[in-house]
Amino acid sequence: MKADLVSEFAELAPWIYQFRIDDADYGGAISAVGDKRVDRFFRFAPRVRTILELGSLEGAHSFILAEHPGVERVLAVEGRETNLRKARFVQELLQIRNVEFVQANLEHADLAAFGKFDAIFCCGLLYHLPAPWKLLGELPAIAPILFVWTHYAAEAEARDIGNGLRGKIHHEGGSDEPLSGMSPTATWLTLDSLLSVLKASGYAETEVIHDDPTHANSPAASIGARTMA
Repeated sequence: MKADLVSEFAELAPWIYQFRIDDADYGGAISAVGDKRVDRFFRFAPRVRTILELGSLEGAHSFILAEHPGVERVLAVEGRETNLRKARFVQELLQIRNVEFVQANLEHADLAAFGKFDAIFCCGLLYHLPAPWKLLGELPAIAPILFVWTHYAAEAEARDIGNGLRGKIHHEGGSDEPLSGMSPTATWLTLDSLLSVLKASGYAETEVIHDDPTHANSPAASIGARTMA
């Protein structure tokens, strides 16, 4: 069994995340188990039953969200078919049935078509989008609670990008890089601009849950938002 799994995981390589199947680990080098961002999400939204996950990659966070007490359904949206194949493969191994994976390019998907949810989990996505304000503008109508973890542009490297916003242009790794966005470039907003966009989109309450300006890859923050204070 283990030898078969090693071979099956190898066929789907390369992997980003690591998955524990029975008593052995398979896949990539990063484990999502114990990820503080998931803990922060559930502290901010402790009684959610339905979750829309934006940018699910290989499903590592999806399965943890789905197994949290009280969660009945997770709809996980991912842009790359290769990532979805991996997620569905692991889903069959883990037999987690309250996750549904769908493919959509979040730069221009009609998110309203997915229905309404108690909360949105958006981890590691915004800084891969050319126009993150477009996505954020759709979200209040879909769920009253939003949790975002994202890199942001430090004020010292930001410039005016229009509509009163500040940020910088970031070059993505390309279509063959699984951690890159779907377009050649992305816009990284400053933290203040990101909060302004959330307010303008219809979130009455925003909270910087955790700010990490010295993150190894670039400044990063966990943000919670609610449509009603």
